[in-house]
Amino acid sequence: MQVKQLILAVAATLAAGSVIAAPVTPAQIGQARSAGTLQETWISGASAPTFNIFRGFELGCDANSVSLFSNSSSDTSVRPGSLGNYAAYACTRGGVVSVVYHTVFDGSLNAYAPHVSGTQLQRLRRLENASCAVATSAFPGHVNYKSCTLVNPAATPDGAIAKPAGGFSDVEASLFGLDVAAAGTEVEANVGQTFGVAVSIPLYRALQVAQGIYATVAAANTADAAFSPANAPNISSAQYSSIVARESGYQTDWSPLVGEAQGAGKRVQVERRVASSGTQASSNAHFLKSPCSEGAAANLAPAAATDSTPSFVVTEHSGSGNVKTALTARGNDTNVNNRFAIGVLSMENNWRSETAPANAGYRYLKLDGVHPEAGSVDANGNGTADGIEFARNTAINGDYGFHIEMRSFVANTADAFGAELIPAITSALGNPANCSDVPRGLTLNPLGGAACSTGSSSELAVVAKGTRFGNNCAPQQLFF
Repeated sequence: MQVKQLILAVAATLAAGSVIAAPVTPAQIGQARSAGTLQETWISGASAPTFNIFRGFELGCDANSVSLFSNSSSDTSVRPGSLGNYAAYACTRGGVVSVVYHTVFDGSLNAYAPHVSGTQLQRLRRLENASCAVATSAFPGHVNYKSCTLVNPAATPDGAIAKPAGGFSDVEASLFGLDVAAAGTEVEANVGQTFGVAVSIPLYRALQVAQGIYATVAAANTADAAFSPANAPNISSAQYSSIVARESGYQTDWSPLVGEAQGAGKRVQVERRVASSGTQASSNAHFLKSPCSEGAAANLAPAAATDSTPSFVVTEHSGSGNVKTALTARGNDTNVNNRFAIGVLSMENNWRSETAPANAGYRYLKLDGVHPEAGSVDANGNGTADGIEFARNTAINGDYGFHIEMRSFVANTADAFGAELIPAITSALGNPANCSDVPRGLTLNPLGGAACSTGSSSELAVVAKGTRFGNNCAPQQLFF
């Protein structure tokens, strides 16, 4: 049965009040496989929108039927996006057991690479045989399974899906130098994603002092315990570019940004993503104009791990979760000269809601004077300023520029379930049935036809005023 039919079937059954579902177990997955009824697929690519993709998967599931699986050993209440680079989601759809493996190792490029260059990816082992353990704490409303084993399908086939059906990318394939026309179908997801410059907490406070927002770090800790976006320090695009470009004068210590007193001798630490990451490709395109412009004088190469020196350390991370953990660890370093670190994260990541303290020690800066979480009212009545909660108001209005348009990709070799599910998730992202369900950090493209609020007419608006027309190297053009 096709996914769209399943969603309709689920909706009808729920309306009748006759579905009684429980979280899917590994044993049930094995039973469905034996019975020939299991729906199973595998997606790969971007790590930044993991939670949003998971929410799209959930839309077709029977209520209360979702289980989460990962190779993480964490026993805390973690959600997709903080589960690590290898996860799977299972549920029933109209009573039919469905499984989606989700690999985000090395990021967006791997939405395409298995189909254009033969890259072999790992995923969780067939879930009934993955030796998972039940976590004592779970993401609310779900059952979490931890410590599941991995498999490389090309080397040790386990009888399940051998290659991803496709996946999601923060950017178009061409920003990785790829032409995927012969390998499958790449489409605009009609979703924009807002990114932010994130720093360790000690660097955040030092910047506040340097910019005269507070007289001392102690004063900042007292007056700004909530880290209000209105009081956030600023970094300019030129300053960030000067830190992360391969050759720059901003890589000796932090004096250029926080002054000699606070910055001399402080090691510059860049927590970036690997080259295959869509977050990294987004950062390269926005700050370094690479590969948007031709010629050595027209774009800048990003600093890589191989460019590290004793005073300038670049670490390349395979997932957004690794960046959050690294920023937190840097900020807690016992050596005060190693506590300043910086990187880029998608605004889907919210330090306030991180359930694991090891992932929560980062804060977002204003970029060119505008904060990605700016907002002043509580229009939905939940006690939180909507700019903070949704992290898209300034991007919607065209005031905040670090706003990138996503892609989805279905390979020609995709299994039937995956070939239906990926477009269904894409549709749910770009044209949701309920406009209030658009996740944090995402916007809807005005060309996508979503019947949601546009621009700044409503504090709960989700449709952007403009678009890049699918070319993330192009400037945004506003329509409203």
